[in-house]
Amino acid sequence: MTPYQRFCHKVLLPISDKALGYDVSRRFDELQQFQWKTRQEIQEYRGRRLRELVQLAADRVPFYREHFQRHGTTHRAIQSADDLPRLPVVGKGDLRERPATLMLEGYRGRTYEMKSSGSTGMQTTVYLDKACNSEVFATQLLHLSWGGFTMGAPHLQTGMSLARGPVRQLKDFIFRCSYTSAFELTDARLADAVRDIERRRIRTVMGYASSLFVFAKYLNRTGRRLEMDSSFTWGDSLFPHYRELIESTVGCRVTDCYGLGEGLQCAAQCERHDALHEHMHGVIVEIVDHHGQPVPEGQIGRVLVTRLEAGPMPLIRYDTGDVASFVSGACGCGRQLCRISRIQGRATDIVTTPGGDRLIVHVFTQIFEMIPEIRQFQVRQTEPASIRILYVPADGFTTRLLERIRREIEGHCTRPPRIEFDRVDEIPLEQSNKRRFVISTVPF
Repeated sequence: MTPYQRFCHKVLLPISDKALGYDVSRRFDELQQFQWKTRQEIQEYRGRRLRELVQLAADRVPFYREHFQRHGTTHRAIQSADDLPRLPVVGKGDLRERPATLMLEGYRGRTYEMKSSGSTGMQTTVYLDKACNSEVFATQLLHLSWGGFTMGAPHLQTGMSLARGPVRQLKDFIFRCSYTSAFELTDARLADAVRDIERRRIRTVMGYASSLFVFAKYLNRTGRRLEMDSSFTWGDSLFPHYRELIESTVGCRVTDCYGLGEGLQCAAQCERHDALHEHMHGVIVEIVDHHGQPVPEGQIGRVLVTRLEAGPMPLIRYDTGDVASFVSGACGCGRQLCRISRIQGRATDIVTTPGGDRLIVHVFTQIFEMIPEIRQFQVRQTEPASIRILYVPADGFTTRLLERIRREIEGHCTRPPRIEFDRVDEIPLEQSNKRRFVISTVPF
């Protein structure tokens, strides 16, 4: 750790917390100790937090209060994670159709919206507070440390929007983040990124798995090789061929992280780069069958997540739409945290346009998440010249919205494809219990 990195951790982060009302520094210090606790200590800790969460939900969240009343029981029936199957599964439809019943009654603090299209193509909104966000940021610092990154080291990050705002721009400057769009992945933009890496002596890259894969394809095609110390992926699936090409072009192992746009940090790889460690300090991950019951270790099932920080909208047994399995055995790193396989099932592909743009899934989810009048969507491509968008309309839909979508997609393209829209009643699930956002057979 350099003196500046130590200064970021010991001085700048606490100052930032005090100025913005967060608690990231203290929580990060706690998590650095927590990760080495025994399994019994871990289970006792989150059993206590779970009981507090369920009691709060039973008292002040209509959805859970009605559940306990309907079944003639109380919150005392939930004493540990093993008892969670007694509670209902919360789906994206619940968040979309009756969010008020999931909110904490009498909550007085400031709330923050987290919008996500999730893995099923259905847009949702989750409400967080500063305590939830502090947990998210501290957890991110923890798993970044597993991959060899320390706050204050120069790094390149791909993200959703270059409109960072003054606070985020200041944070990027202080913590030495070079932030680039994950949507504008033309050769010219990627060449700019390489020059930025060389100029600023950046040794870490991080961002959406598909965006780093596109970057790696560019490096490979142009005969470039980087010498990074660490690289991190999140947001979409890190396929084996993604990992292989990224690692061969950036010169280091990839640390894969599993989080959700709903403000949940669920798991990440440690320095052994094997199965992902469950973030047991902040979430409880269940892997269940279609009836919401646990599946045996090693068997693939649906991923449910309970967030232990209640916030203004407690999430208990939230159905992520992803599938995975628990991995048996202990990790060689010595941590006693449960292990999870990489997220299974198909992730989305990448749309390639006639002008050579590469549009990753988040180009489309960012557009559609702001249009609640469209319930579901799917982009299909069989040739570079055109794409076909299937959509399921919701209340308030008008055809004028289609032209807005067309303009926004074309805004990401140097030479846009022809865009056709097909109205449908339903977009069917695949065997993985997911709807793919993008199905493209066009190589790039």
